[in-house]
Order: sequence, then C-alpha cells, then structure tokens
Amino acid sequence: MLLQRISLGLFIIPSATIFLCLGMAIYLNILEICNPFISGCYSVSRVGRSYPAVLIFKPMMVITIVLMIVYFFEHYRIFKKFLINKIYLNLILLSGLISSFALFIYIIFLGIEGSEIWRFMRRGGIFIYIISLIISQFLIVLSYLKIKNDYKVIISSKIININFYFIFLLIIFGIILVLLIDIFSLTTPWYIKNIIQWNYFLLMNLFFLNTYFVWKKLDK
Repeated sequence: MLLQRISLGLFIIPSATIFLCLGMAIYLNILEICNPFISGCYSVSRVGRSYPAVLIFKPMMVITIVLMIVYFFEHYRIFKKFLINKIYLNLILLSGLISSFALFIYIIFLGIEGSEIWRFMRRGGIFIYIISLIISQFLIVLSYLKIKNDYKVIISSKIININFYFIFLLIIFGIILVLLIDIFSLTTPWYIKNIIQWNYFLLMNLFFLNTYFVWKKLDK
C-alpha cells in the first residue's frame, strides 16, 4: 500500500539522515562524540548545517518534504472514500501542506548567516512546521477514530488508540518546546532545549511509523 510505504519512508529517511550527519561530523572531528538525546550536546540544526553533512542533510530533507506532501494527499484520498467530513479533509490537507512548506523554508535558510530576516525565517519556519504538523496529525487520528469500528478488517483499532494517546504526548512536548525556545529562551539552559528538540524529533518520526502499522491485510 502506498500510504504504508510513504509512512515507513517518513520514519526511516529523516532518522537515518540526521544520524548519518552526526556520525559524519564526529568522524571528521567537526563535533565531539556524545549522545544528544541525553546530554543535549548539539542541536539538530547544528548537526544538519555542519559541512559537509549539510550536503546530505538538505537534499534528504527535501525528499522528506515531498514524501510528506504525498502522505497528506494520500490520507485525503483514502478518507474521502470513507466519507469523512469534508471539513476534516480540507483541514488535514491544508495544515499538512503548510507544515511541508514551513519545513522547506527552514531547510532553505538553514546554515545561511546574515540578517535578522534570515534568522526569523529559520525560527519561524520550524515553529510553523511543528504547529501545523501537530494539527494535521491530530486531525488524522480523529479521522481514524471515526472509521476504526467500521473497517476493522483493514485497520488496527489498537494502533489507532495508541496513536490517540501518542498525539497528546506530541502536543504536550510541542507546547514545552515552543515555550522553552520562544518565551523562556533567556533562562532555559541550551542543553535542555537540545535534549527536548532531539527527543521531539524522534517522537514526530515515530508517529509516521505508527501510521504504517495502522493498516493491515490491505494487499491480501
């Protein structure tokens, strides 16, 4: 199923890319060995913009953005067949496309030093990306909840229920991340911000992996 393959790709590609970039930077002695998930030694952006890792990071993230767009259009197409409310469908697609575009803006301006406008584009891009992605994922989960009882043959109610609680975890972590970065940035230690960023990055990728497991027996 296309949606399953896309979901798996959205988990593997960004995860493999960031770990590859981190490994490359450490191997070339650009960064020191550490576990950013625990120590917060580097931000995701710091790893992604380090040279020559940025030559891998940016193209692979553009591929991720393309997969995200396909991911949201596929959900729109599938949910339309299940007669999901059109308002839900439009909101899923709109918020998904906004998050994809915002991530693209962030990737374009990543590593470019210059005026405050460029810095604002990076910070604004990642902020809008997180908010829009959470909204789209929340609406996707609600749509799955609407159809789970009628289509148990092809979708897993258990995974959908897990996703329901998982999205609330994402919302809570997203609020904490935004507060720490944009409101308490002067008082929050930088390594705490980085720890939250890395773990949130992992949680967002896991949501796409969960979508892979929602569907079952569709090709049988």
